[in-house]
Amino acid sequence: MLTLTFWLALRQVAVAAVLFAASALAQSRNVSGGVLRAEQACYDVQHYTLRIVVDPVGKSIDGELGMRAKWLAAADELVLDLDAALTVRTVKLFGKAVPFTRDGGLLHVRPEAALAIGATFELAVQYGGVPREAKRPPWDGGFTWALTKDKQPWIATTCQGEGADLWWPCKDHPSDKPDGFDLYCTVPEGLIVASNGVLQGKPTKADGKRTFHWRTISPIANYNVALNIAPYVELKDTFTCIDGTKMPIQFFVLPDSATKAKRCMPQFLDHLHAFEQLLGPYPFRHEKYGIAETPHLGMEHQTIIAYGNGFLDEQYDWLHNHELAHEWWGNLVTCRDWKDMWLHEGFGTYMQPLYRELRFGRKAYDDEIAKYRLMNRTPMAPRDSKNSYEIYFASSGNDIYYKGSYVLHTLRWQLGDDKFFVLLKRFCYPTAASLKATDGSQVRFVDTDDLVKLVSAIAGEDLTWFFDVYAREAALPKLESEVKDGVLHLRWRTPGDLPFSLAVPVLLRGIEQHVRMVGGVGTLKVEDGEYHIDPDHRILMHRPR
Repeated sequence: MLTLTFWLALRQVAVAAVLFAASALAQSRNVSGGVLRAEQACYDVQHYTLRIVVDPVGKSIDGELGMRAKWLAAADELVLDLDAALTVRTVKLFGKAVPFTRDGGLLHVRPEAALAIGATFELAVQYGGVPREAKRPPWDGGFTWALTKDKQPWIATTCQGEGADLWWPCKDHPSDKPDGFDLYCTVPEGLIVASNGVLQGKPTKADGKRTFHWRTISPIANYNVALNIAPYVELKDTFTCIDGTKMPIQFFVLPDSATKAKRCMPQFLDHLHAFEQLLGPYPFRHEKYGIAETPHLGMEHQTIIAYGNGFLDEQYDWLHNHELAHEWWGNLVTCRDWKDMWLHEGFGTYMQPLYRELRFGRKAYDDEIAKYRLMNRTPMAPRDSKNSYEIYFASSGNDIYYKGSYVLHTLRWQLGDDKFFVLLKRFCYPTAASLKATDGSQVRFVDTDDLVKLVSAIAGEDLTWFFDVYAREAALPKLESEVKDGVLHLRWRTPGDLPFSLAVPVLLRGIEQHVRMVGGVGTLKVEDGEYHIDPDHRILMHRPR
């Protein structure tokens, strides 16, 4: 889910040093997810309505959050998350004020009478103040209060690592998406608000301000709700999706960027076309595909990607490519716990070499894969629940990007292209109904075990061993080799001697051979012929430097 594209931008071994520095910084920040507390597991959010007034001069906000939810289990209280920097004025349940307490970033609400299990309830929270300012967005969450060249406000929110509770009250856990979201944002006249979903009518005017109403009717992760505020100009187009749907394209850019953005638009729409070919239709074609130019690098905010890469490359803009990929990997297919974040970032990263292969050939694909630098510090997909800090900074770091992508590269070798590309589409859209759906039912939660089951079904054999080594362990498998009496002997060595039967490509006298590794061992008669083991680096394994 995190598209902290920092790892993708650096592309050098120095990423490790930067990671540790970022880790120290992250320890002072809020986190998202983790083990779901009972006071939040007791309810399921159905809808949020957020009304917020943004004051660029005072760098403050004033808001009211309405939540409609279903009561699931007996509990004395319910808890929402809200950053301690913001003040809560009132909390109302069914329109009546109820007592509340604050405990750091937790808002405790105790109903006067027990709620009936299965009942729907409505809660409203009035709050406001000076929200946390992002010091290093998007890696550091909060508000960015920037200025354009002509000194007009240019404002954006980023909050994936910390959660949306940095700027509005919510149940901050990846396992609970609202089925829809209404955002009413009031800003000084002359500014434009670009956000998720579809703009409802024209902005209303009052007292020198304008209020924009954006609505999304699909489930949406809390951190994907975004404010983008600036004196934007809007570039419009229409895109014909792979299923024939005519979808609006809306690019919100600064006036100075309009010419460059127009030149890049054909490339950006080609990314969209390529991903539809590889993955199936754009998931939110009933709403829009949009981007908003931001004063930070980027983020995968649903239907309104944050883009701050300067519109510099008209042939291949890696930032746009990566953030767009998250509309499928992260926004359509969402991990229910941050422990499986690699399903967002690894798949999202792998779309970049796939796109480059599709448009520029296999060498471009190989060149992209060759840039990966892995850490192998902790398992990429641990089995225990993790919060955003634990999985991103304290654990696998850039491995959820690079190692995840390389695992998919190796899985492609294991399955073969035909089955692998079926896998990509079926992981996005497992049924014919989901492939056609535009009512929000296409959005779903997944975990690594779901992927293992699907891969095994498509392969026609149990491939749990593949993921037990690559995803559940930190260390890479090692391949031992020696030649005896003209026979090449190969043996896999794995952490804890786990089973591992990945076939090995060997180039012998210029012809590629596939060495089957039954029980982790295999042989190939080479005699005195010249041979090279995995010369094209199709397999992720430990390689001595």
